[in-house]
Amino acid sequence: QRIEAAAAAGFRAVEFPSPYELDASLLADELAKYALPLVQFAAPAGVSKGIAAVAGREPEFRDGLRQAASYARTLACTDVHLMSGITHEDGAGKVYASNLDYAVKYFEDQGLRPLIEVICTQEMPGYYMSDFSKAQQVLETHVSLGLILDLYHAQLLTGNAADVLAQFFERTVHVQVADCPGRHQPGTGQMDIAGLFATLEQRGYAGWVGCEYRPTGATADSLGWLGQYAS
Repeated sequence: QRIEAAAAAGFRAVEFPSPYELDASLLADELAKYALPLVQFAAPAGVSKGIAAVAGREPEFRDGLRQAASYARTLACTDVHLMSGITHEDGAGKVYASNLDYAVKYFEDQGLRPLIEVICTQEMPGYYMSDFSKAQQVLETHVSLGLILDLYHAQLLTGNAADVLAQFFERTVHVQVADCPGRHQPGTGQMDIAGLFATLEQRGYAGWVGCEYRPTGATADSLGWLGQYAS
């Protein structure tokens, strides 16, 4: 039903974090029915918003990669988000680095592109990948790794989403947007969304922009701002 609603609202693609509650072939049929590509989803994330940095979950993490690869083939989607998870363990960095090494190699062999995303602790307390310096380090280590740049998280973490966009543009393969403060639709906060979009256009960004916000009312009623960007 969400896929149908997205098509009815005029969206030309969809993303969602966890497709595993439904049969992959059923989802593929629905996407084809409404001519909507799936542009990214996440590897199985458990109950901790990911497990890539969670000690003791390494076998589950690797099993999840195989399940994600199977869904990716059926859903014709090559971009898979590796969520780090919520953890307070001192050794989380080593666990994350080891799991990421394995995942990057595995996905390369499968023809898939692994993604990371910096998520602010205001929204997700304890989330490991909550610092752009950590992202910089792993992006320098793995050239095939892509970045989901959520401009809302960037604004909350740094106070200047535009600077983050400039710094990480070359590694950004997917953008998400919400206004700040509030994480509602553009136009409800103080962010220069139009300026950020203009930068993306000027720099030749060829990826998608996902609307990852909390509507202030009904979802359909929150989409009026999109009209100025329709093409």
